[in-house]
Amino acid sequence: MANVNTEYELLAREVYEEILQAEGFDTITIQHDVNIEGKSGQKHQIDVYWELNVAGIKHKVAVECKNYTSPVSVGKVRDFSAALDDIGNIQGIFITKTGYQAGAKIFADHKGITLKHLRQPTNEDLKSAGAPPSLNIRGHIFYFTNTVPDVKFDFNWIIANTSMKEGDPFEIAALNCDINIIDAEGNFVKTFLDLENELPRSTDVLENRTGLTHEYKFDNEYLTWPDCQYEKLKLEKISFQYDVAYTASVTKFEGRWAAKAVLEDIKTGEIHLHKKQGSLA
Repeated sequence: MANVNTEYELLAREVYEEILQAEGFDTITIQHDVNIEGKSGQKHQIDVYWELNVAGIKHKVAVECKNYTSPVSVGKVRDFSAALDDIGNIQGIFITKTGYQAGAKIFADHKGITLKHLRQPTNEDLKSAGAPPSLNIRGHIFYFTNTVPDVKFDFNWIIANTSMKEGDPFEIAALNCDINIIDAEGNFVKTFLDLENELPRSTDVLENRTGLTHEYKFDNEYLTWPDCQYEKLKLEKISFQYDVAYTASVTKFEGRWAAKAVLEDIKTGEIHLHKKQGSLA
């Protein structure tokens, strides 16, 4: 298993692979932990290294990674500079987590070495990425109001098949979801609430509509409900008077950025969010 320092070096390579791919250099091979021989014959260990050819000119880049918890001293930058001078014709990038001492910054600037932070992203880093993705969903909501049902039974059947007599009072004391329509064999067909939900609502008309009517006719269906004193009552039709109310709705989903790491240039303050992803909250 790689130690934390090696993992940090591999993260740096991963970041620069992403950057080079974004800039169109997707065929460049970025190497990790390579030894390059200098003009003196001395081999220098380089954490991250790549070469690219532009207009017939070879560009070499060496990256020194220090997974330090304290600012990098001028001595570390000086040692890296000496290796670069011995290799020759190579651009140096120094990367650490926490920062650099003042002398290290001055010396790096003099020698043309780029200093970077590679660290965990902060909320400020993510805010600097600009507005995250967001989504506005516009919808149309229709709902029934002032629904008044009128139930007509087949009273000839009821008088012939139940104990109800003409003039006997009865009431349907149940919620519409508990009032069931069944067939002749007692099989469930639908609830009274289902009938209400199936009422035509004309969703192509984006406005309130009042005074609507609809009628359901039945051939051999029956009404029953909990605590009904009769087994079932045969239906002829159920008519509804109702209104349809309309309202427009807007639902907004706010977005946010996430990133695996941030690479920050010490001199310019420019940042690169590694594996930046936008998501909706």
